[in-house]
Amino acid sequence: GHVFCGDFAFMSVMRRAVLHAASQLEHLPELGTWRQSFCFAADSAVFAGHFPGHPVLPAVVQVLMVQVVLEAIGQQAELACVPQAKFLAPLGPDTDILLTLSKGRREGRWECTLHSGETLAARIQLEVPAL
Repeated sequence: GHVFCGDFAFMSVMRRAVLHAASQLEHLPELGTWRQSFCFAADSAVFAGHFPGHPVLPAVVQVLMVQVVLEAIGQQAELACVPQAKFLAPLGPDTDILLTLSKGRREGRWECTLHSGETLAARIQLEVPAL
């Protein structure tokens, strides 16, 4: 579970970029979900070097987006592990991304999807340590 440890300066730059790209957070209690929209500008730090001429939102940033939403709703956001992550379609700059988050069936587990329009771009499961 130490995939994202190491370069804290890099992660804080990425985190600021994620916060900057975020717009309104919406809670849908009847569905047990939260929704957050993101849109990263072409000059966002998240695309630096990934990949020149063909910017693609890195997987680590997509996981960080989920952590930012967990923090925003007052939940534990430190990762224990990422049991499952499927990145199904590339996400580029100036794309409206809708992140939908809900509690998983197991304690400490969260289910997340990222959509660009009708396209399912990613499905991510996160596990956070019990408090």
